[in-house]
Amino acid sequence: MMHPQIDVSPATALLDVPVHITLSGFQPHQLITLNATLTNGLPGGELTASSHAIFQADENGSVDLVSQAPLFGTYEGIDPMGLFWSMNVQTLRFYSAYSLDDFQFTPRSTEIHLTAEVNQKPVAKAVVKRVFVSRDVSITKVKEDGLVGLFFSKPHPEPKPAVLVLGGSEGGIGSCSQFAALFASHGYPALALAYFQCDDLPTDIQQIPVEYVQRAVHWLKQQPTVHPDKITVFGRSKGAELALVTASLEPGIHAVIASSPSSTVNIGTDRAFADSEIFSPQSSWSFRGEPLPFVPWTEEQSRQFRELLDAGQRIDQIHKDAWRACEWLADAEIPVEQINGPILLLSADDDHWWPAAEHCERMVARLKAKQFAHPVVHLRYADTGHGIRFPYIPTTRIAQNGGTPKNNAQASEHSWKEVLAFLEETFA
Repeated sequence: MMHPQIDVSPATALLDVPVHITLSGFQPHQLITLNATLTNGLPGGELTASSHAIFQADENGSVDLVSQAPLFGTYEGIDPMGLFWSMNVQTLRFYSAYSLDDFQFTPRSTEIHLTAEVNQKPVAKAVVKRVFVSRDVSITKVKEDGLVGLFFSKPHPEPKPAVLVLGGSEGGIGSCSQFAALFASHGYPALALAYFQCDDLPTDIQQIPVEYVQRAVHWLKQQPTVHPDKITVFGRSKGAELALVTASLEPGIHAVIASSPSSTVNIGTDRAFADSEIFSPQSSWSFRGEPLPFVPWTEEQSRQFRELLDAGQRIDQIHKDAWRACEWLADAEIPVEQINGPILLLSADDDHWWPAAEHCERMVARLKAKQFAHPVVHLRYADTGHGIRFPYIPTTRIAQNGGTPKNNAQASEHSWKEVLAFLEETFA
């Protein structure tokens, strides 16, 4: 007599690899509740989350998540990875994300516990091991020449294309290190670079020198595992803006991947000093000691921004209004036609932070008008929010990001495959 069981293949895999889950040994047409629980799911931090789905077994007492939709649950429709992205997040925070000395990229993997219940009684269990960074990837803290970062790399016998990773307005080293770990696990040495709110770096995004990122590019070129003529810069959100700005000024960057970017330099902070009460809008970036022209906000817009942010509401309209009212928009636009290589742009139609899709369309038009010599790809996702990341992680926090959990999950899955394909094709 068969006993109820859960089978997962592969049981251990890199975070961005899908798994195949089947249930067997149940009574024909029996109702089964499948629960998924994550308790240690964030390198350098804390992530707890859970999901569930109710299935009806077939005439053989089996369920296959590849071909069967749940009757009820945290997701709808046929989706083999639905239990993963539909998890409701209970806890999410980084430990010491603003201190490189204290930040540790651990755990290197996590476990998702699956439990099958019949009549509210557990009858079968399984564990899925999700790997954040491959075992053969070394992690080195970088504090040289004023840089603050984490370098992820495998022991390659010959130099490989590398990726410089820039996070968004969350600051610190935590978020960008996740992407760098995955890039390195796929064979691309990657430097996660903090540029504010970490150690001795600025506390705000305020006239941060582009030369700082250029130094990081030059540092990457000197690493034995890195091919010096195959450097990509990857940025998300505010980091995507910085990636495009830097690439337009640094010929040593040979490709750009910009996720939810801006086509202009934007306001960094509305105060000259952290404790100042005087309204004084500042450019996000500087070059050769001079602030770059930027799209400013009024004092009323800055006040409204804080109120909306505190209330967990969307702020993209403020960016739109400021963008359209800017009298020197041509000066604030990033000269993307000066980038020395192909460009991949990722955007979403329901971005609650800023109108990234419109920004991308504007950049594509500019590049076409300037007869840009390299390939340009813009992937625009409908009914999707700002949080396009890598696949198979919870996408249920949508209040300030936009989109729907399902659309955000699908966009993350599709875009990540395209990101890896872009790197492979660019440096074939």
